[in-house]
Amino acid sequence: MSPALFFKFISVSFQKQVTYRFDCFVGIVNGFLYVFIFTSLWKALYSQYDVVAHKGYTLTAIVTYAVMAMAVKISFTMDDSIIYKKVIDGSIAMELVRPTSFFFMNLAENVGHSLFHMMARMAPIIVISIFLFDITVPFEVTRFLAFIVSLIAGYALVSMLNFIAGLLAFWFVEIFPFMLFKYALFTFFSGGIVPIDFFPEFLKPFVAFLPFQYMLYFPTTILIGRASMVDAQSIIIAQLIWIVIMGGICGLMWSAGKKKLVIQGG
Repeated sequence: MSPALFFKFISVSFQKQVTYRFDCFVGIVNGFLYVFIFTSLWKALYSQYDVVAHKGYTLTAIVTYAVMAMAVKISFTMDDSIIYKKVIDGSIAMELVRPTSFFFMNLAENVGHSLFHMMARMAPIIVISIFLFDITVPFEVTRFLAFIVSLIAGYALVSMLNFIAGLLAFWFVEIFPFMLFKYALFTFFSGGIVPIDFFPEFLKPFVAFLPFQYMLYFPTTILIGRASMVDAQSIIIAQLIWIVIMGGICGLMWSAGKKKLVIQGG
């Protein structure tokens, strides 16, 4: 797929999202509700146990993590039901004859979807949270650039995860349970609820073998200064390795799915 066509698909997807203004407003409210609940919870826990810092997190640091993790998660907003809908209505057959890559078409549609939510939801939540909550984010050019690279890599991993889950529609009539399970795994093991630092020690080795921490937790820790620049380099290298691994899984499942579709059609 040429870069021009890729950006054209992004533009079309972005314009589609502009029409859903009310959904965007609801998303902003939900985002603030999430931030308010978790910041209130952390404040209550730290004050109840008279804790200055726990697992290396001061109250300011944990509140900052909660807000920024939410912001990163919003930037990963995408429609993970695209492939399922195409399989159900049969339009997936058209993807077999198009000269463009279905994976990159799906990625472009996700990027357009996400860019809108970054502008319409993530930006307002961050700006308002800066004034409402005591959050501090170190602004260093090199750190910010490392964060952007890690964020893009994390986004690619999330997109691949959704692609893999969506391809299950080739083998199952209903994939909602799988999508729900995928969302639960991502939310918990990526540090979307609590930082991985707070996980029980027996669970951390298991988490280390999964790609989820490279999707949300590590980009966030780079942004807020929890990860050093040396660590950031190792994190990005690990993310690239996972992109290769998951990219291979995507390719294998797409090839197998196309054969499955041809068999059903015959």
